[in-house]
Amino acid sequence: MTAPSTIVRVAEGALEGARSADGRVRAFKGIPYARPPVGALRWREPQAPERWDGTRPALAFGPTAPQFPVVANSLYAGGHEHQSEDCLTLNVWSAAESADDRLPVMVWLHYGAYQFGGSSVPLYDGERLAAAGAVVVTLNHRLGRLGFLSHPELSAQYPHGASGNYAIHDQIRALAWLAENVERFGGDPGNVTVFGLSAGSMSVSLLMASPLARDLFHRAIGMSGASLGPAGASTGITDSMQGREPAERTGLALARILRAHTIDELRARSPHEILAATLEPAGEDRWRFDAVEAPFHRGALDGAFPSVDGHLLPEPAHAIFAAGRQARVPLITGSAAGEASGMPYMADAARFAADARAHYGEHAAEFLALFPAGDDEQAARSSATANGDRVFVWQNWAWANLHAASGAPTFYYHFSREPPIPADADIAERSRGAFHSAEIPYVFRHLEARDWPWTDADRALSETMSSSWLRFARSGDPGGGWSPFDGATAMHFAERPGPAPVPRRAHLAFWDAYYERRRLAAAQEGDDG
Repeated sequence: MTAPSTIVRVAEGALEGARSADGRVRAFKGIPYARPPVGALRWREPQAPERWDGTRPALAFGPTAPQFPVVANSLYAGGHEHQSEDCLTLNVWSAAESADDRLPVMVWLHYGAYQFGGSSVPLYDGERLAAAGAVVVTLNHRLGRLGFLSHPELSAQYPHGASGNYAIHDQIRALAWLAENVERFGGDPGNVTVFGLSAGSMSVSLLMASPLARDLFHRAIGMSGASLGPAGASTGITDSMQGREPAERTGLALARILRAHTIDELRARSPHEILAATLEPAGEDRWRFDAVEAPFHRGALDGAFPSVDGHLLPEPAHAIFAAGRQARVPLITGSAAGEASGMPYMADAARFAADARAHYGEHAAEFLALFPAGDDEQAARSSATANGDRVFVWQNWAWANLHAASGAPTFYYHFSREPPIPADADIAERSRGAFHSAEIPYVFRHLEARDWPWTDADRALSETMSSSWLRFARSGDPGGGWSPFDGATAMHFAERPGPAPVPRRAHLAFWDAYYERRRLAAAQEGDDG
């Protein structure tokens, strides 16, 4: 049989890819899905790419979006050394024998808090997943304030009167490009799964909520993250999003700090100036971060997250899901046992207890019973765990409950396998256990991306988990004895995978009640979010 060609013609022109060492998979990298968002196109919705003459090499990843560096010994270092605002590219891996194969398409949205990362991180290499029977796509999108900044002058320039959320618009543009072109790589444009972890998973929840993304994908997988918290004046650094007016006020504040009187003057600032400007002090130093070498504090992140803009998100995502107005596609969602890894923490028991009393009021005793602070060490663990719950665990739990209530197929998981990180490994992320994002190499069938002493149990778990994801991408059902979500049972991915009770139900019940109180309070105050 003649091997499929490494030349593929898409709408804009011909692409030349490369074949894997074993010849089973073709890879096409650095494909532009939109015009470069530079100059007058900075802080504009992405525009369709231009055509090219001849055959364009698709042999190397495109540059990632401008971003702060990750420390060299982070698990997620590598793959984003080449940065540029001209970053809107995607990559395709396909094992299809011909354009008629119509394999399921799996579109990965990357990790990185909307501040760092990209499609070229080695962990996201799609070759092995594609070889198992899918067309795998990874993509870059804008990050930080270049991806999300709102401003009244920008809003006035749009016909729909809303600015911000450019990174999510980028993802929608990539999905639209795939709808037109993925069949040429052997993919089925009528069977597209969006999947991601952390910020990528948050994006999946927003794509499901947004009417602008409707019908561009047909299944969804959200791993450790969603955007179902309340909206209002907050920045989104923890568990909530800004409403439209607070987001625009943040843009005005940034312009004042950078002494830019117009959007044109703000566009003249360098990406680094835009990303690094601090709107307010970092706050008290009792909250600590360990893993990332960047100004990851409130002042440097204002204006760097999604907002409820009234257009891409007509209202908060939680309200959309609660009303059943989301895309009712089959969903897998869940989180890891160690979501506290990488979270800010407070190593001061007295201050932690005082903050709990101030923040949770009459419910502080219940909170401190669940998250005790008998000493500083325990307070550090409890504070990180509570933050992990708010940013990740509860978000996916709420997502499963809301989506299942709409009648859509929903599957919930809990990942508790501890990857075998050597005790003497120089790893920036200090926590061990089933840390935040630990499941990525298992899903991508890419354990060898880390030189760790993987066991037969790890390899078996990777086969089990990745096969579940692939079956789900093909049919909307992960199979393998995984029953639809019933509010009580989760599929546990551990040394011996299988269904078991949802863990930490008392903690989840506390957060359910807490967020319901916040929503009621916001409604009574007439919050514009």
